[in-house]
Amino acid sequence: MGLFRTKTFGEKPIVAEKQKKPKGRIKDAIALLSRGLMLPIAMLPIAGLFLGIGAAIVTNAHAPWLEVLGNVIKMPGDIVFGCLPVLFAIAIAITFTKDSGTAGLSAFVGWIVFNAIQAAFILTNKNPDGVITSYNFLWYNLAPEKYDAIFTSNVGIQSLSTSVFGGIAVGFVVAFLYNKFKDIRLPTVIGFFSGVRFIPIVTFGASLVLGLCFAIVWPMIGIGLFEFGIALAKAPLGINALVFGIAERSLVPFGLHHAFYAPLWFTSAGGSFNIDLPMFFGGHTTGQTWAEALPGVFEKYNGEHMVAGDQHLWMFINTYIAGNSVVIDGQKHLITFANLHQFDGGGLAGAANTGEYMQGKYAFMMFGLPAAAAAMILAVPKETGNRKQAMSIIGSAAITSFLTGITEPIEFTFLFLAPWLFWGLHAILAGVSFWLMSIFGAHMGMTFSGGAIDFIVYGVLPDATHKAVHCYWALAIGGAFIPLYFCTFYYLIKEFDVKTPGRDSELKLFTKKDYQAKVNQKDGIAVQTAAPVKDDGSALAVKVIAAYGGKENITNVDACITKLRVQVVDAEKVNREELTKLGARGVFKPSPNSVYSVFGFEADLIKNRMNTILFGK
Repeated sequence: MGLFRTKTFGEKPIVAEKQKKPKGRIKDAIALLSRGLMLPIAMLPIAGLFLGIGAAIVTNAHAPWLEVLGNVIKMPGDIVFGCLPVLFAIAIAITFTKDSGTAGLSAFVGWIVFNAIQAAFILTNKNPDGVITSYNFLWYNLAPEKYDAIFTSNVGIQSLSTSVFGGIAVGFVVAFLYNKFKDIRLPTVIGFFSGVRFIPIVTFGASLVLGLCFAIVWPMIGIGLFEFGIALAKAPLGINALVFGIAERSLVPFGLHHAFYAPLWFTSAGGSFNIDLPMFFGGHTTGQTWAEALPGVFEKYNGEHMVAGDQHLWMFINTYIAGNSVVIDGQKHLITFANLHQFDGGGLAGAANTGEYMQGKYAFMMFGLPAAAAAMILAVPKETGNRKQAMSIIGSAAITSFLTGITEPIEFTFLFLAPWLFWGLHAILAGVSFWLMSIFGAHMGMTFSGGAIDFIVYGVLPDATHKAVHCYWALAIGGAFIPLYFCTFYYLIKEFDVKTPGRDSELKLFTKKDYQAKVNQKDGIAVQTAAPVKDDGSALAVKVIAAYGGKENITNVDACITKLRVQVVDAEKVNREELTKLGARGVFKPSPNSVYSVFGFEADLIKNRMNTILFGK
């Protein structure tokens, strides 16, 4: 009986529908999570650029001053990659607390405490000669190689290698505590610690508990990831890379691809390298460890014994190993990415081809999708007179994809218009790109996308310094993708009359927001189209607030790169026509209390002004 309510309207009783939890909360949470993950990931391009250029200079330095110059460029990028877990913790905490600086500071405190409690449980067992034979951690007894599989240095603390998982967990805990206790009022005698000052205090205690929980369960997870990475690398014929490529692209429309590739990029599931294990190189097994074989090289490193994750591993090998020479049986051997992978053994484990979870993007981002864009342009009938306009719109998106690897404008256009083109063709070809790069023996790195800029830094420069990443395979596969993408897309667009830009009255590229709006058309808010309007400061924000039903109807304002995300009390009060007049290119409702509007790159500026007007921040 408590599940239903009845009320009277006139003479007819109306039975209200069964009460349910608000729909869309999961969608909203995933959207926020995606935004939080992108905050630290957005720093990777510049950090990777510094790291790649600096490493190239250091490796080929023939004078002390040149080595210093290389380190000046390299080290700022290196430290960003080394601190990714704590950056994830801070980003998640800020994202889920309406950009609170207090939450960000508390997340850093929480991360330190989280790792410190784990470090307290590490004990060593030594033989009479003082050599470490095993480690005790709670009830775990670990051989040295297992120790290196689950422990690392986190902001200078030797603790569990929880990587981005631990950072995200700390971030979520801090966000929960902040939202729950930010307005707490304590007794007068300790009233100074009321409000947001209470957050770092409660975070300290909660992080102790969280760190202990991870200490209990993470050794099993860490060892499991280590073994999974080794097993994954042994998949025949590069099938692991094929499956990864298809899955990674297929998850893009849902914003889940960041969470999918993170374990393979940043944990031992994507491979690992242990500098303290015997070197097995070029068909020779020596009595030396990698650290002993390259004296002085790892003194410049940050003290870690094992590096885990495909991206971390690539950066480490590029910076400290590839390009160096070792002497075996009186002969000097140059170490490259290619010959490190000729044999399974030594310090390298669980990585059949370093870079196999990154390098597949180059062929379809630099060549495939621009070819698909060309097909969309040429599929516009000449008699419509729209081809030149389509060329200016789609062509700019193609150039963006080629240079930076930002593919959303092209991908979401045909995802919106013909989803079968995305999942039935493009996602499969993306997987093939990863697969071919792997089986042909390429070893290219990247930051977060496969554009020409990353291609130069992580392909051309390493090959120019004889590190053998074989970047030419990306050009070869990309060259084959040009006619493949062009011909298939052109034929399918014409055959099935897909209304790409210029083939109907709308000359616009579609975005992820448009696709989501189409999926949610049943919610009664349709996508509108209008010319973008320049931001006129606070006046525009005031008008947007009014269009959203006024201050009383708005509970939260957020934004991603192009989309204004507003939580409202009553979505029916939102005036979508007015939002369109103000410059919104699309308005849709992903959940009952969320109404998003696409303002392009103005979205973040509008969000900031709205928050200042509504919440004084």
